[in-house]
Formats: sequence, structure tokens, C-alpha cells
Amino acid sequence: MSTSALAYNPAALVLGKLYHLEGVVDYSSSYSGAALGAAVVDSATSRIGAGIAFRGFLSGDVGVAGIDGRAGLAFPFSEQVSIGLGGRYLSLDADNVTAAGRSTETRLVKGFTMDASLRIAPIPALAIEAMAVNFIDLDSPYAPVYLGGSVAYTAASIATFGLDTLVDISTFDTAGVLIGGGVEFLIAQVAPIRLGYSFDTKRELHTLSLATPIARSASISRFSSSCRMIRTRA
Repeated sequence: MSTSALAYNPAALVLGKLYHLEGVVDYSSSYSGAALGAAVVDSATSRIGAGIAFRGFLSGDVGVAGIDGRAGLAFPFSEQVSIGLGGRYLSLDADNVTAAGRSTETRLVKGFTMDASLRIAPIPALAIEAMAVNFIDLDSPYAPVYLGGSVAYTAASIATFGLDTLVDISTFDTAGVLIGGGVEFLIAQVAPIRLGYSFDTKRELHTLSLATPIARSASISRFSSSCRMIRTRA
């Protein structure tokens, strides 16, 4: 739900009846690079949920820089079923230095792609979701085509536990699997704290994420910051 739905699951943008504003800082230890961004999601103003997010990548040791912008809409058919559609524009370049000492720029990815998802909640505490991510293939490992699903269970309206599985069908000769899980605790029915972990089987990439919010209004809004640490096997 909230701003995290923009990344993989736009159908979840309708959840919560909220207005969230979020600032994000990402850091990758593998190339000492960082990204700064912000996102806003509104599922309180109307029946349709909507959101927009933007990140700018700051050059690290390998000179990667660019932008990543997303927008999403979700429509609920009922309390149990919703669909979502998202658009994404991504542009990343890398600066390289040749053996002769010349600086060259390599285009890693540039173009527009889309996401789609379906959410079904057979009972109030359980949600089952199916999704297609980056289904317009940009022919780049920086925007892989994912097919997958997730299951989430909420206990006593305080904690939500989730498990995600995504299959990368575009990057490698054989399919790669991204497995993730997380938990979200809701403090005083207002401020969520999120902790997540994922593992990319092909890249042998571990990702740990933590988000900590600061409530600005007890009714509809919050500001949060998050930090993500990435580690690969040497």
C-alpha cells in the first residue's frame, strides 16, 4: 500500500484511504552511489487511487546517473478486488574511462514502460496479488520484465506480513527469481515502520530496506525517510 505500491503493485494504491508524502534516500555499497527521490500517493480524495514518484541517481564509482519517474492509478471494483496500471520513464547513463584516458558515456537504459497488477482479498486480513512489471520490454537489465505474485496477511490491524516472488523473464537465458519478504508495524494506527529483505538468485544480490515515518498529521498525511543497503557476494 501507500508509496511502495508504485514500484511493483499499482492495484494496492487504493488501500488505506490516505494521503502520503515520502522522501527517499537509497545507497548502494556495490558502487558507492546514491539516489534521492520523493513520492506522493492519494487514496483519500476519490475512489480511484493515484500516485507519482521520482528519483534522481547520483554518480558513484562507475559514474551511473539518471532519472526514474513513475505514475500509477488503481480502480476498486469492490472491497475485495482492484486493478492497477502504472507508467514508468527511466533514463540511466554510465561514464567510462578508456585505457587511453578518454571519457565515454554508455546508455544503460532509456524509455517508457508499464506495470499492471490485480489484487484480490478473499477475507479482510488476507490479500493475494498478481503483477506484471516493466511489461514493455526495454531490452535492458536495468528494467527487467517481471511476472510474479505476492501474499500479505494483516494481524489485528497492527502488523502486516508479506511474501513476494518475481520471475525475471528478460535478462538472462533462463528465468531468474527474486524472492522477498517484509513486515510493517502500524504505530497508533497512524505511522508505519517497514522492514524488508529480498534476494536475487541470478545476481546473488541481497537487499535490506528500512523505512521510518514521522507523522505530520494524525488524519491523512506523513513524511518519511528510508534507507536501503545492497550487498553482493564478492
